Amino acid sequence: MRYNDGVDKGGFALRIETLYEFLLLTSNLNFTETAKSFFISQSVLSGHISSLEKELGALLFVRDRHSVRLTEAGRLFQKDAQRIIEDYERALEHLSQYADGVSSVIRIGFLEGSFGSFLPLVCRGYRKEHPDVDFHFRTMELANIQKALNENEIDVGLAIYQDGIQGAKFCYRRLYEDRYMLAVPVGHRLAKRSSVCIADLRGERVVVPHFNRSKSMLEQMHVKLRNAGAEVRPAGFEDVGAMMATLVTAGVVAIALDHLRVFGNGNVEFVPLADENMEICAGAVWKRSKETGAITSFIDFLEEACEGFGKEEFLARSGPDVLPSLQFPSSPSRAQPPGGHARP
Repeated sequence: MRYNDGVDKGGFALRIETLYEFLLLTSNLNFTETAKSFFISQSVLSGHISSLEKELGALLFVRDRHSVRLTEAGRLFQKDAQRIIEDYERALEHLSQYADGVSSVIRIGFLEGSFGSFLPLVCRGYRKEHPDVDFHFRTMELANIQKALNENEIDVGLAIYQDGIQGAKFCYRRLYEDRYMLAVPVGHRLAKRSSVCIADLRGERVVVPHFNRSKSMLEQMHVKLRNAGAEVRPAGFEDVGAMMATLVTAGVVAIALDHLRVFGNGNVEFVPLADENMEICAGAVWKRSKETGAITSFIDFLEEACEGFGKEEFLARSGPDVLPSLQFPSSPSRAQPPGGHARP
């Protein structure tokens, strides 16, 4: 890509190490610190950046005695450099998998707290049957799982969704029931209730989830809360721990999924919401157009291995000793997953 004609090109061959140097420099805008990070001198780093600018035909940084800042061309190339690095590291990963005898990878995105100790154990059991299949895992927010599936960044999402949902774009496999609860700080007036209804929340500040696949259901709850006189606050937390800390600190309550109880740490009580008809469940979701034999084979294996599990077993985080026996299925039909593999 050509950015502008501000710098004459030379005979420079682009080095991947220079892109790493460039990207770190764009984040700290400090030649001295960047050079130290790569165990080179500042003059060597300056030479690398100057050579890169000549190759691109563009000034990437404006440097004076007191500051360093990115040019517009530098900001543009920053995004391209990041993509090049990601492609390079992905290529190295594929070669590593090839060297290890791995021909495919199933990428799993899952909600933090919604699946516990059983998941890596099941994946390990599956790999014993299919040693050429590997797994990559990512913890994700609910709204990001569908986005990652749409953009083919993951192959399977372990998420929550409205029970009984049908759709042409995604396939679903139910594992256990979940439900929305009211997360209440210990000592709050509602903390000891056996259940609450929306009308009980009049005058309360209520943190609610961002819209996602359950948007219509959550929209109805927003309307009910406002009609009941509650102050609705959309959740703006980076993780569950931050939400729990905010509830305790600010004395607010939140609409939260039941599986998040594991993050309460004794400071937050989870009280059932009565008569809200929010029938949701947790399970596997995958994109129908990207379905492969490896994906369906693994999900069949997962479902059979966890047969008889209750919700508490799916959520357990204390290791295999507290789990019922996993029933790892084994049959000749699973010697090779039918229909190809999930693409790394």
